[in-house]
Amino acid sequence: MKKTLAALAVLVAGTVGAPAADMAVKARPPAPVMAAVYNWTGFYVGGNIGYGWGQNTNPFISFVDPAPAVGFDPYFAAGGNVFPNLKPAGVIGGGQIGYNWQMNQFVLGAVADFQAADIHASATVAVDPPGPAVPSLQTLSQRLDFLGTVRGKAGFAFNNVMLYGTGGLAYGRVKSSMTADFTPGVAIIFNGTSSEWRTGWAAGVGGEYGVGPWSFGLEYLHYDLGRSSVTAVGVPPTSVVFAASSLTATQRTAGDIVRGTINYRFGAGAVVAKY
Repeated sequence: MKKTLAALAVLVAGTVGAPAADMAVKARPPAPVMAAVYNWTGFYVGGNIGYGWGQNTNPFISFVDPAPAVGFDPYFAAGGNVFPNLKPAGVIGGGQIGYNWQMNQFVLGAVADFQAADIHASATVAVDPPGPAVPSLQTLSQRLDFLGTVRGKAGFAFNNVMLYGTGGLAYGRVKSSMTADFTPGVAIIFNGTSSEWRTGWAAGVGGEYGVGPWSFGLEYLHYDLGRSSVTAVGVPPTSVVFAASSLTATQRTAGDIVRGTINYRFGAGAVVAKY
């Protein structure tokens, strides 16, 4: 009986131990967790809209005056140069196209944008110099109605958030007008308009937040297109008396823009899996 019980105990122990051994052999470490990592690489197109405000135009007034005894020289010497200093402002919006290349956290890229603008200002100042000089109304205006840039970008990506700096070429169309109206005293009016394409530079900073192939951003840019000019000549009957006389104003064209952007990127997808 004792021998029989011992044999049964060995048999039971072997039967229970075999599955435990199999379980030990079959045990595996847990599967790795997949993490979503945003990928900024690829071409993109998008739109933007914002607000721009210009810096002081700081007008410089020059003149051609073949008859100095009765012309601009004595008038300005008596305090007659009061053409206004403008600060243009207004809405700006358009589109952009670009490419980003991500290397680990670093993102390099290039972008070209093109915007219609209504960044403008106009003002008229009345002047009545002392002495025999007649009073006048002096008007200047400036409007930036188109702005484009071609810029490089460099930034850091924190998953689906990217912060960057940017800078490059800027170009735009500037329209100006100028009037010197002496009709309160005598029938003399000088008037002129101009439309110029100017080139300069733009630089700024921005940030984007990515959601799938879409990204939403906020960008600040400073632009500087140098100085634009406008020349006013006499209109009839002024042109008969002062045919060779003219006034010229050169004004600074520079300012700042804050705008929102939305972009759609093309490629194999905005999110990749990482173990």
